[in-house]
Amino acid sequence: MDLGPHHLRMIEAVAATGSISKAAARLNLTQPAVSTMLRRVEGHLGVQLFVRSPEGVVPTPVGEEVATRARAALACIDDLNAALAHRRSDPSPLPLLRIGVQACPPLTRLSDQLDLLSPGTRLQLRVDQGGGRIPALLASGALDIGLFQEPVDYTAPVLEGLERLVLVECEPALVGMSTASPLAAAPTIDLADLADQDWLDDPLDDGPWPAYFRGVCAGAGFQPRVRFWSTDWQIATSLIRSGRAIGIYQPTAAPRDGMAFRRITGDPLGQRVVLVWRPEVEQAAGRLRGFFNDVYMELVRDQRVYGEWWDEHPEAHPALPVATS
Repeated sequence: MDLGPHHLRMIEAVAATGSISKAAARLNLTQPAVSTMLRRVEGHLGVQLFVRSPEGVVPTPVGEEVATRARAALACIDDLNAALAHRRSDPSPLPLLRIGVQACPPLTRLSDQLDLLSPGTRLQLRVDQGGGRIPALLASGALDIGLFQEPVDYTAPVLEGLERLVLVECEPALVGMSTASPLAAAPTIDLADLADQDWLDDPLDDGPWPAYFRGVCAGAGFQPRVRFWSTDWQIATSLIRSGRAIGIYQPTAAPRDGMAFRRITGDPLGQRVVLVWRPEVEQAAGRLRGFFNDVYMELVRDQRVYGEWWDEHPEAHPALPVATS
């Protein structure tokens, strides 16, 4: 049995309402039908998703993760249905420019420039937590431009008929921690010294990064002990600021009160920043590259730890200047 949208909607409804009967009402189904579907899904997965009690149902840790991923998948399905419905009801004569971007600090500042990429076109923007889907959507023709990250030692699949440019050859990953942590006293931290820490991770990153990160940690003799999963940066900041967890951050992340960003000794974790586009949108891709370069350099200058590393490693960014210029 493959999980379909109706299974995902059932899981999301039970998690959101905390009740089989309320979920059934929300889905316009009977309570026995929802109970039977839930048992079949749990039997198929081989795990318990919810704990039943007289007060209702509560997700297990696995259930929480499945419900979170179900919400993300359903959002994509609903977005696709809405886009197709809009296309049928209002077939605009304007050409369409479809851009996919991996969530990253430059995106916030880039958003003000997006309408300037290709005047006279309708813009569609897709933002993903990880870089896993963007290359596939580019290859399928569903996107025209993609801006995403990949591990420095990752062998990227060949995307036929598309142009590819590495904008930044290497971004070293930083560790975010509470300023009260003893680890924050040192300018760099050995990766092995993080073995006993509780980590925060992103449950929606579907790209190559999670496997790469765990592989590098395994090489240092440990697997990260993840206790917290969150896609919300405010929740993540609160957990890390309180000292409950540490997390990996992109080096362009803005400084945060109560948090310290530190390099990992030897920079064992790093990512490339990649721009991919279809040849027919060459001009728009060139404009996006220019906007990205300007925004990226602003962020490099704002992040002291990265700015110092940036100037010491010109080989990591041959096409971009030093931060002090």
